[in-house]
This record gives sequence, C-alpha cells and structure tokens, in this order.
Amino acid sequence: MEKDLDMKLYNEYLSGEKSAFELLYNKYKDRIQYFIFNIVKDYEKAEDITQEVFIYILQNKAREDYSFKYYLYLVAKSRAYNYINTEKRRTEINDKYSLLETEQIQKDITDIVIKNETEKEITEAINMLDDKYRNAIYLIKIEELSYKETAEILRTKYWKYKSACS
Repeated sequence: MEKDLDMKLYNEYLSGEKSAFELLYNKYKDRIQYFIFNIVKDYEKAEDITQEVFIYILQNKAREDYSFKYYLYLVAKSRAYNYINTEKRRTEINDKYSLLETEQIQKDITDIVIKNETEKEITEAINMLDDKYRNAIYLIKIEELSYKETAEILRTKYWKYKSACS
C-alpha cells in the first residue's frame, strides 16, 4: 500500500503536481540522510548528499520496475559511495603532492647545505693564499663578479687577475 502511494505521489509530481514531491521529500529526507550518514560518517556531507539525491530524483525519472523507495535508496547509496571514492582519490592526490613537496623541500635544503659547505671550504682555501690573490678569487668565485668588475674594485689591471683566477 505504501509502495503504491509513493509511486502515485511520484507520478503526480511528474505530471506537474509540485506538492506531491514535497510530501515524498518530507517523508524520506531524514531516513535518507541517516542512511547516507552511516556510509560517509560526516553529518554535514550527509545533508549535502541528501539534497543531491532528491535533486537527482527530480531530474531523472525512476524506472517503472522499481518502487520509489527502492530507487531513492539506490540513488542515495550510489551518491554516498561516489563521495567516498572522490574523497579517497582527492586524499591520495594530496598525499602524493605533499610527499613530492616534502621531497623537494628536503632536496632544496640539501642543496643549500652543500652550497654553504662548498663556500666554506673555498673560503678556507682562499684564506691560505697570498693577500694579493685572496680578494680577487673571493670576489670572482664566491661573489660571482666578472674579472673586469673585480679588477675595477681592486684597482688593478684586468689581465693580471684573469690569469691568476683561471
């Protein structure tokens, strides 16, 4: 009897009687939401999915061989599991990019440490040189200035330092 009443109301809605669907919505909304909540374990998301279910029911006619109730729960189950699968993929993608980001940060830190260590070793080696070569090599190799810029800073001839630093 309930099955016949639900289909009668649904068919009335399809014929243009908007209030018929409102009766079905009020009858099943809380039940569907509870059903979906037991799948997704998130109350707010269950509310959203419940709304999506009823919108889908409004836009897509139920098959004649299904009862309205069966069709409603079938759509609810499908929407709930679609949400879970989407969230699972989203989480996997976020985890993947998070891992890549972490690896990139670690690589960047390693590069910085290696660069600092190399500069430290070069600085120590430069300090072992005679004074006349120390500043020239420091400016060229550490500060990455050109030979010409270095010669102008040290007020000496360009060619002397080019041959000394090569």
